[in-house]
Amino acid sequence: MDPTIPLQSHTPSRAEQLIKKALIWVRTHQEQFWAIAGTIAGVALLVYFMVHRREVENEEAWVQLGMSHQMVLQGQNDQAAKSLDAWFARFSGTSAATYANFIRADLLYNTTHYADAAGAYGTIAQTGQPVPLRPLALSAQCAAQEMAGKYADAAATAQQFIDRYPDHFMAAAMYITQARLAEIAGNVANATAIYDRFVVLYPQSPWTAFARARLQSLSAIAPPAVKK
Repeated sequence: MDPTIPLQSHTPSRAEQLIKKALIWVRTHQEQFWAIAGTIAGVALLVYFMVHRREVENEEAWVQLGMSHQMVLQGQNDQAAKSLDAWFARFSGTSAATYANFIRADLLYNTTHYADAAGAYGTIAQTGQPVPLRPLALSAQCAAQEMAGKYADAAATAQQFIDRYPDHFMAAAMYITQARLAEIAGNVANATAIYDRFVVLYPQSPWTAFARARLQSLSAIAPPAVKK
């Protein structure tokens, strides 16, 4: 290198200046630095344990809920009710809460508390999470209302289902329910219209033959058209 050529001075960048100031501050305030570092480490450790505990709690919640559900399926209603009460006392804030509410509604239905079951299903149908549970709950609400003898309410719920979820896999069953409820109400014209629409919408459904048979039966009892 030519000694006659002067060296270019290096101007520290903004980032380098900040780093230098930080190092100087650490050297002159070591006690404060380690106190802050210790606090940050403690908070990070606490967050880790909280997240880990939450994960463990969620896993245990699902396991316990599965046992409660099995009791419901086996008709062990008293044991299932006690198990669900204990579950909600411990795990009501976990991700399984909506499923637990659904199982509790099923238990109410199985023990013929149809009005209470309809109310429980209805809550899930409106605000339940995850959202795919809502149409299932709405269908169950309709069934519970019908079993409770609240046919007008059940018919309204069936219509609500069809309006909200026309492409849902349970929509066909809801049409059949709606038509049956119209028959129960003595509304032959409405039942006929629903069965007729069903045959058009679902020509390959397992219920299509049933719908056609009902159309024939209803046409036999429908009042003849007045000739002009």
